[in-house]
Amino acid sequence: MDIILAHRQIDFDALASMVAAQKLYPNSVLVIDGKPNVYVQNFLALSKDQLRFRKAQDINVDEVSRVILVDTHSLKRAGVLGERVAQIPGIEIEIYDHHPYAGKLEPEMVIEPVGACATLLVEKLAGFGLPLSSFEATLMAIGIYDDTGSLLFDSTTVRDVRAVAYLLEQGANLGVIAEYLRRPLAEEQKDLLQQLLDQGQTELFDGLSVYLSYAETKDYVGGLALLAHRVGELESADTWFLLVKMENRVYLVGRSRGRGLPVNGLVQLFGGAGHARAASATIKDAELPVILKQLRSAIQSRAKRPHLARDMMSYPVKTVTPETKLGEVEQMLLRYGHTGVPVTEDTCLVGIISRRDVDKAIKHGLQHAPVKAFMTTKVTTVDVEAPLDEVQRLMVQHDIGRLPVVEDGNLVGIVSRSDVLRLVHGGSVPIEMQLVRERSVAMRQDILDLIERLPEEIKTILKAVRDTAEEEGCAVYLVGGFVRDLLLFFPTQDLDFVVEGSGGQFARALIQRMPDGKLTQHEKFGTAQITFPDGSHLDVASTRWEYYSFPGALPQVEESCLRDDLFRRDFTINSMAICLNTEHFGELVDYYGGKRDLQQGKIRFLHNLSFIDDPTRMLRAIRFAERYHFSLAKETLEALYTAIESGVLAKLSVERFTEEILHIFKEINYLAMGQTLIRSGLFKAWFGDDYAWNFNLEDEQDSADWSLNTRWLISISDMDSPVIEKVLDRVILNRSLRDETMTFVSLRESLSNPLSLNEMDALLNKVPKEVVMVLTRDERFSKLLTEYLEASQKINMSLNGKTLIQMGVKQGPEIGKILDQVRRAWLQGRIHTLEEEKGIVRHWVDTPR
Repeated sequence: MDIILAHRQIDFDALASMVAAQKLYPNSVLVIDGKPNVYVQNFLALSKDQLRFRKAQDINVDEVSRVILVDTHSLKRAGVLGERVAQIPGIEIEIYDHHPYAGKLEPEMVIEPVGACATLLVEKLAGFGLPLSSFEATLMAIGIYDDTGSLLFDSTTVRDVRAVAYLLEQGANLGVIAEYLRRPLAEEQKDLLQQLLDQGQTELFDGLSVYLSYAETKDYVGGLALLAHRVGELESADTWFLLVKMENRVYLVGRSRGRGLPVNGLVQLFGGAGHARAASATIKDAELPVILKQLRSAIQSRAKRPHLARDMMSYPVKTVTPETKLGEVEQMLLRYGHTGVPVTEDTCLVGIISRRDVDKAIKHGLQHAPVKAFMTTKVTTVDVEAPLDEVQRLMVQHDIGRLPVVEDGNLVGIVSRSDVLRLVHGGSVPIEMQLVRERSVAMRQDILDLIERLPEEIKTILKAVRDTAEEEGCAVYLVGGFVRDLLLFFPTQDLDFVVEGSGGQFARALIQRMPDGKLTQHEKFGTAQITFPDGSHLDVASTRWEYYSFPGALPQVEESCLRDDLFRRDFTINSMAICLNTEHFGELVDYYGGKRDLQQGKIRFLHNLSFIDDPTRMLRAIRFAERYHFSLAKETLEALYTAIESGVLAKLSVERFTEEILHIFKEINYLAMGQTLIRSGLFKAWFGDDYAWNFNLEDEQDSADWSLNTRWLISISDMDSPVIEKVLDRVILNRSLRDETMTFVSLRESLSNPLSLNEMDALLNKVPKEVVMVLTRDERFSKLLTEYLEASQKINMSLNGKTLIQMGVKQGPEIGKILDQVRRAWLQGRIHTLEEEKGIVRHWVDTPR
């Protein structure tokens, strides 16, 4: 018998998921274990004829062959029946869930970070083309709307929206959906809500506001999730927790607006689960004061400082003096993309001049007028430690777009509206296109100067691209890492071009100007590559938009404009382009503030689903940050932690993870990168445990000369052999690296036993130098290996098989034996010179055996 289970206290998402699962598994049985919430109870009371449920106590577990578990990945959360089933070996379990999961995904597990579990099953139904009745479509839509806050919660994804659209096509009734979502509070719920409001208060934890409240009632009252939503509407804290004791249990509900704490991590401490923004737990036989104290302690230990002015401000600050001419200010504003600039006199802030005022004055021919005649002298400032809310309040209250940031009276930064919007929207906010064009023109000469310093071979390629663009009549841009490194004054050889048009056609025209190049086209991805005899290459692509069908998937590609093409990239510093067409050659295109982040040393993603779309970006963020000695922007760092906790790495293939890790091991600063991988929890999430990785910064000076194989072996050198085997299961190494790893493990075990010099030589004679060097670093073997290496360095054999044959030794096994004897004699110090070597060999050859 197949049964369908969900968590206890079934909500609409769980109910909808169960019904959808039964459509996929038509011979299965719906089972309720526990008491659904009051709204689901009401729905079920009217739907008994359409939904045939059986109670858990009526199920004979001996007859169960398969469990379809929805809206949770733990059978322990599926009530008593789930716990009983979990103890029976051989029962097949299939899981559909959307809650964070950090374990290893098995083929029978569908766990993906969408807003509602029902979305996953609706996608399956749509894929199989299974028809739905209006009733079924309406119920599934209620489930998605309920768990996504009518598609308004931050956890909502485009997949949830598409699923709802599909259900509407199948006949979902919006009127019925609205009726069930527009739930009036029952009297007992009103009483409970009043308690939670009367007994709650907002507390600060390291500057983070958290609303904590508690209540108690003798009888069970359902709908705590709804009460948590109502409390959130009435209280302004970024995070809030409600504790309610009912019967012999304490129910803990946590919510976050996204800027606060990830509540699932805290709720997990009490045996609960959920998302970063919504989670709950049920604690048996507990007392409110005890749980409240434990919760406060847990919040204090995990509280993250809120976004402050210092986190969002732009710096260093460009300033002008009161005597600066307006024409000069105009050029400065264009060049740096500012909408205003502070006016200082002897380091003292005396005013601010806006782009709008400068434009008005210049229209009247006042380019040579001084700033002091037009600047605003009443300047509103904000302290460097002011939180985001205070910054927003000042901007709205005073209707200003730029707030000077001060620390101890000194001007240290500027916060603009775009800086605030970047935090509010969880990513980069595109700059208005006209401003991008004006800034490009103003900066053009700087870029041309940088291009002029490039090696001749690169300049020749750029000229060929420019001429081909003119010939083909299309726009071509140099993009990505080369632009980034050009602005950092150490350009690389990685040349990437995008064409607004057909990249393949452009590449075929370009190769005509490069007779030494070899063209390879990838029509599926709209890209082409030209390789040269020296191993260098350049890449050509059509401007395109990439979207991901599921987290960690390869991108699906569609044609798009340059702006969209740049938006698909990983970080702002990689989303810049330089136009190579003759008329605009050298103009920088920077829609997303990449140059600003280069100046400020920030790694910033372009949107808040960046790490979900492509988890390898987390590895690249760490790599770029340590390579350039940058830091992750606060919202990007928080998103990295959230993505790790959500379990999104489970969707990443071992091949792609290995590729990114090996990129890190090839970096000069790989030791710092490795430490960040450990500190962030990324390695633990991927490998499944906190293993003893060795990224000792004291080795930094020596590591510059180490090979990739040496770096890898040192990184795992502190792990025992079983752990290394587990690590190897989570990476796919090339044959050389894997063989050396296994040799290292085998030799380390052999060296644990007492060995003579001859035995050491037989063991180590043909072992790669990297392996021996790494083993020498182990204090257990250091002395032994050092003695052997010193002895082996004295070996100066001149003999070989050919020489022995000339001396009269017959060809065969005897030659190998003699050569081994000679090597041992050198090793033991019985031979010191070539003459002695020749003499002892002549003696062995002449002596009958």
